[in-house]
Amino acid sequence: MPPTVSVAAFVFGIVLLLAALIGKELKVVTVELPALGPGRRIVLGLLGLALTLFGLFDGQAPGWPATAPTLATPAAQPVVSAASAAPAREGVLSCLADVARDDLVILPMDPARRTDRTWSSGQPRAGLLAMQFEDSDGIRGGVKFQTLESAAGFDIVGVYDAACQPLATYANVSNPSQPKDHPSNFETMRYQIGDFVYAGDISYTEGGARIAVRIQQTAP
Repeated sequence: MPPTVSVAAFVFGIVLLLAALIGKELKVVTVELPALGPGRRIVLGLLGLALTLFGLFDGQAPGWPATAPTLATPAAQPVVSAASAAPAREGVLSCLADVARDDLVILPMDPARRTDRTWSSGQPRAGLLAMQFEDSDGIRGGVKFQTLESAAGFDIVGVYDAACQPLATYANVSNPSQPKDHPSNFETMRYQIGDFVYAGDISYTEGGARIAVRIQQTAP
């Protein structure tokens, strides 16, 4: 609608409303209206109100929302566990993937014999190491631990199953009074991962320069 029409309707509507409210003779600029009776004042007031609204809304009926606006619900963010946050590495559990390649040993487990492994000579004097248990059917789980500058023992960071779920089913069987997360050199640890049980010890060798593990599957 042309803006001049809506403006004119708005102004004229205001004039009519004033005339209806006052009821006496009214002169606004060049517009002169006579005194009005009660009935005419009502009619004129309604007409003035209609023209005012017509001009105010530019000849369009005011739109009212049929329903209250709804706020967009943020999409749920996927939960990323600490175990799966590390980049994937082929043949390595994701919960062990934050350990450097040279600081992780793969342990092929066989109930008939003990498995002995030594970490590379470049392993950190005080750092993060891991071992992963495997057999002919695949990966069974793993252990992540921290070496100590003192070379007196180890701090176990976590024991995990094949789905990288943390486990509490492990114990220091040679020294039960020692906190199980802080075994000393050569103390035998027992790790139960589902139906599988592994028992063995970790020790510092070559004057603390390297780490060795001796471990065997004891069940089933």
